[in-house]
Amino acid sequence: MKTPFFWYQPHGLFSSLLWPLGWVYGKGGEILRTLKKPKRFSVPLLSVGNIVCGGAGKTPTAIALAKLLQTRGMNVHFVTRGYGGVQKGPLKVDPSSHTSVDVGDESLLLAEHAPTWVAKMRPQGVQKAIESGAHFIILDDGHQTTGLHKDLSFVVIDLLQGFGNGNVMPAGPLRESLTEGLKRSDALIGIGEGEIPYSQPFFRAQSIPSPLILPSNRVVAFCGLGFPQKFYKTLKNLNVDLVATETFPDHYKYTEKDLMRLHKLARDHEAVLVTTRKDRVKIPYSWQDRLHVLDISIEFEDPEGVLGFILQKIPLTRRSAGEGSQDE
Repeated sequence: MKTPFFWYQPHGLFSSLLWPLGWVYGKGGEILRTLKKPKRFSVPLLSVGNIVCGGAGKTPTAIALAKLLQTRGMNVHFVTRGYGGVQKGPLKVDPSSHTSVDVGDESLLLAEHAPTWVAKMRPQGVQKAIESGAHFIILDDGHQTTGLHKDLSFVVIDLLQGFGNGNVMPAGPLRESLTEGLKRSDALIGIGEGEIPYSQPFFRAQSIPSPLILPSNRVVAFCGLGFPQKFYKTLKNLNVDLVATETFPDHYKYTEKDLMRLHKLARDHEAVLVTTRKDRVKIPYSWQDRLHVLDISIEFEDPEGVLGFILQKIPLTRRSAGEGSQDE
């Protein structure tokens, strides 16, 4: 669905009317987490998640963390539910044969950087990763996952997005109460500029756009993201002439009709079409060459500090067990 306009506005009529439903949703999730006994595995599990409904940057952050661990020779695997895909798994993602219809958009992005397993029942995906020699497993979007023991949990916060009106959906953008979500986190990763008034360890990161080479400075931008404002702001910061934008629901699957309409819109404005890497993987191959993609990556201000925090929090015995599992 598209992000409701009132989620990122001060408290108003809609959020007040929906607040009781949000309270019930939040309490239901809290009770469910207390009822499930987390299962431990032989290798460390590092969770990367967020408290808001999309847009915080958890997937590129998970990729950045995997790269840090890979510099230490760790065989890192991702495990994800494959949101938006029809495959239940456990299934190893193959970007050359799987599409976003099969495994979801984020799984395809993760698989470009490390072995990635889609599993609606995530313990099954974790087990498959271990059998394939994983030293470390990163759970993408793992903060609300029940039934798995997490050795370390990072919560990602986009400092431009924040937590909106502070209410649990459908009254606001939160997946659970802020107090409950922060209580289960070991550290926060803040992307962008700004400060956060919380007591957890805090690591700052920046979203770095790749160079965008276009045949025209006039741009029609479109995306299906949880917080599309960040994409459009990034383009403006690159000094393009953003003549029009089209926003679709998060994880939207584009149709031929959508793309024909977008192509006409760009032609009418004498502009080029620009979208995100996450959106591009959901677009038919016949259209992909007609689009330009803004790639972004996450860079930590103190990467050695982040890596040191991970290695300090996860005992050497756990890491050694993971390394040994490769030969088992």
